[in-house]
Amino acid sequence: MTVMGFVEEELALMWAEILDATDVTLGSHWQALGGRPEAVHTLADRIDEELGARVEPAGLLDAGTLEGMARLVRGAMAARKAGTGPGAGAAAAGPSGPRAGARPERPALSFAQQRLWFMQQIDPDTTLYNVPTVLRLRGALDPGRLGRALTALVARHEVLRTTYQATSGVPHQAVAAPGEFPLPSTDLSAEAEPVAEAARIAADVGAYVFDLAADLPLRAHLLRLGAEDHHLVVTFHHIAIDGWSVEIFFRELGELYGDPGTGTGTGTGADADGEPALQYADYAVWQRERLQGDTLDALTAHWRAVLGDDPQALAVPTDHPRPRHRSFRGAVVTRDLGPELTARLREFGRTERGTLNMTLLAGFQALLAGWSGTEDVTVGIPVAGRTRPELQELLGCLINMVPVRVGLGGDPAFRGLLARTRTALLDASAQQELPFDKLVEALVSRRSRDFLPVFRVMFSFLKEQSDPVFAGLEHCSLDLTGPQDTAKYDLSLYAQESGAGVALTLEYDTDLFGPETPAALLAAYEQTLHDAITFPDGPVLDLPAVRFRVSGTERNTHRDR
Repeated sequence: MTVMGFVEEELALMWAEILDATDVTLGSHWQALGGRPEAVHTLADRIDEELGARVEPAGLLDAGTLEGMARLVRGAMAARKAGTGPGAGAAAAGPSGPRAGARPERPALSFAQQRLWFMQQIDPDTTLYNVPTVLRLRGALDPGRLGRALTALVARHEVLRTTYQATSGVPHQAVAAPGEFPLPSTDLSAEAEPVAEAARIAADVGAYVFDLAADLPLRAHLLRLGAEDHHLVVTFHHIAIDGWSVEIFFRELGELYGDPGTGTGTGTGADADGEPALQYADYAVWQRERLQGDTLDALTAHWRAVLGDDPQALAVPTDHPRPRHRSFRGAVVTRDLGPELTARLREFGRTERGTLNMTLLAGFQALLAGWSGTEDVTVGIPVAGRTRPELQELLGCLINMVPVRVGLGGDPAFRGLLARTRTALLDASAQQELPFDKLVEALVSRRSRDFLPVFRVMFSFLKEQSDPVFAGLEHCSLDLTGPQDTAKYDLSLYAQESGAGVALTLEYDTDLFGPETPAALLAAYEQTLHDAITFPDGPVLDLPAVRFRVSGTERNTHRDR
């Protein structure tokens, strides 16, 4: 995998400090970067101290790569929480881990799936939860071979051939038998503007309205723009996929295209026959068994201690009063952080034991605090939900949203704010198992559940993606850009590593903001980051850019009712 979670980021930071290395990736090898066997004891001590997981140095050395070590650490963290590892104390045990085949005839939905299913019932025509992708393929593509690879991939993962039936209003998963998956194709090579026509068709496929009771949760269309220029358009429903899974999907599609005779993938989540060791329905059953009793009580108690009862979402100033009903209409503005500033941010974070992710989030929280006039900032952060080794290669919707609450009382300097952010982010990651809907159910009274409870601003840090490999093709690139006209939150800031810089995309609710405010906000964010690391020891809320104001924005206190 090329995706880094919080554990991988923390390990990468430890490696960088212990080995004095600058480019640590998931595939990096400890000894190849100069790591001596004796230095791994220092690493084990750091992991124990900072992540609360005890892993034997010999095991870390045997794992070798950052990715392998991360699996060991996640396993140790899970064992400790389950009460089976060193220092577990009186932790609630719960099921030991998901296992294949342990499910009833009509398996329930996972908590994430249940929410998505429910939202689709409320608005059957919505496309808000579509995940459109475009894979650009350059070279001598064999369309028949690609179609067979796609059919094999859908056969391999049950979640891709699952529909959602309801008995007396209660949904369950219905897995269809493997069969040929259709791959319609259109030749656009004779069109006057094939690229524009391809974009139009991709938009149509992306806007498909899924019937979750009848449709498989993905649709595909192959477009031929030229003899060696193709676009594979695939749109998923979020009920079957998340960002981590999209990478798994296209990586395995490339493997199956390259070795069509096997009919199986070769990922680390496969058994001896190359088949997935775990299917999503098995995970859903395990999740529901686990999240009850003492385990659920402990998670709920933790989040109540962090957020309190009836936590209030951050109220940012808006250009327009909040409407009574959300339309989910949105738009985006973009901006790039250049290589020089990005390098400075990365180095500053490293000296303060923080990742680039944490440094960017701390800057965003400072800006939100100054703009909103508050010292209490809670933003939502997506987490992968893959806290156990068995889940690393599982295809399905495991993502969860967790609130990250940081106080800016006491006039902290940026150094101090980064330390607070690091603590809050790691704490949220360690307690990420509680589904957000369960958190809301436990902490938020029904009268306060209008609009978006707990948080209305989201921050997501994305590592630079690696493109899949298709044998015999010169170039493959995957476009994961979602729809540009929707907004799930008031504001969603995506910060994605791009070469030596960072690409910023700010998604905003057009019922609340005109385009000038989000554009000005991004400019102020860049200036905030620059000033914060230039003057890291003065009160961060005194930085000029943090005192962001836009003429026309209003507080509209009525909007939170």
